[in-house]
Amino acid sequence: MQIRQSSPWAPRPRSLWSPIVIACPFCHTPLAETAPSCPRCTLDLQRTRALLGPVPRLSSSGLSDLTQSLTPADERTIQKATAAFHRRFPQCRILIILSHFAPQFPLGVHLFWLFNTAGLSGQSSKHGHNRDILIGLDPGQKRSGLTVGYGLEPFLPQTALEQVLDSASPHFKADHIATGLTTLIAQLSQLMEGICLDLPDILGLDHPLVTTPSPTTEF
Repeated sequence: MQIRQSSPWAPRPRSLWSPIVIACPFCHTPLAETAPSCPRCTLDLQRTRALLGPVPRLSSSGLSDLTQSLTPADERTIQKATAAFHRRFPQCRILIILSHFAPQFPLGVHLFWLFNTAGLSGQSSKHGHNRDILIGLDPGQKRSGLTVGYGLEPFLPQTALEQVLDSASPHFKADHIATGLTTLIAQLSQLMEGICLDLPDILGLDHPLVTTPSPTTEF
């Protein structure tokens, strides 16, 4: 299982208040967040649309299995896990897409394309207000990845996201997709909880931030 972490574009580790430096999802060239295209390979959103074609029809539930790999029971298990995550962190959404991604392009390119063109986020969740997390999985090619909205990027270093993906890798390798996804969601929940506990120190606050407790029976 190839484990890749990418985000539109793909953020590189940085301090909370430093200028945002991102990387092209195709050639990984560092570039500014406001760059209209990659200076090396010239990739931009318009070219990505031309390369990958029309956006597939996705489910409004946030779980889109375009590969028909999941059973109804699997879907219920995954949706239960995403609902528990949303109750705990109502400012965030987890979106999951299983698809047969074109193998000639890095998975990060596909996630960049979907995150920015598939209408996954509402008009009120743009730029720094976007706290969505998109998980992409291609069971046939054994590729998985995730991308986060700009509102989360300053708080989620790439190394932490790679560890989250690593936790699910053994399950994906064994074709236990539902178990892998629920494991991944559980690890994201732990990561977000740690961020909430650390934010008072980062922001200089004198009181902890409170999240809604997660029921102990969820995972």
